[in-house]
Amino acid sequence: MAKHVMGIHMGGRGIEEQIEAEIPVEKMKRYISYCRSRCAPRLSPEAAEKLSSHFVSIRKQVHKAELDANARSSIPITVRQLEAIIRITESLAKLSLSAVATEAHVDEAVRLFLASTMDAAVHGEGHASKELMAMVGKVEDELKRRLPIGWSTSLATLRREFVDGRNYSEQALNRALVILQRRETIQFRSGGSQIYRHGP
Repeated sequence: MAKHVMGIHMGGRGIEEQIEAEIPVEKMKRYISYCRSRCAPRLSPEAAEKLSSHFVSIRKQVHKAELDANARSSIPITVRQLEAIIRITESLAKLSLSAVATEAHVDEAVRLFLASTMDAAVHGEGHASKELMAMVGKVEDELKRRLPIGWSTSLATLRREFVDGRNYSEQALNRALVILQRRETIQFRSGGSQIYRHGP
């Protein structure tokens, strides 16, 4: 299990395939308990530097969104949010039984933050432009065509295809994924690195 988690968070991109049965809850509980008792990771210098750069960039994005909307963000980006990202980073390292939280763990922690808190902070319902929502709708439709029910792909693959390949914004992709998750059309699995098509 540790090798599987490590592979995901240390660069493994995954291959599209039919999903196997999920890990039993009791087994996962025992594994998490084991991780907590055996591992207390700390940020590497490189990871700390990367996290700091990400945080500065996030604050700038929120500030720009506030200026564009002429309104305060619904979720202020403060040191408390930085501490939350650090905790997520260390938790990801702990899940892979790593003594050091690396840049790869930071990348995943920031992705999770951007897909949840940041989405609400920058693109709250009152702040979403018509252009953004139109793009989100297109991404939703293409995602459903791209991923048949019962199949999965990695988030990294979707980013390459939709953001790099088709010039959709990462904001639109993240928002579309969150919307589809809430509708139970997709599920995030393997720590959020895999997207599974669950329903219509």
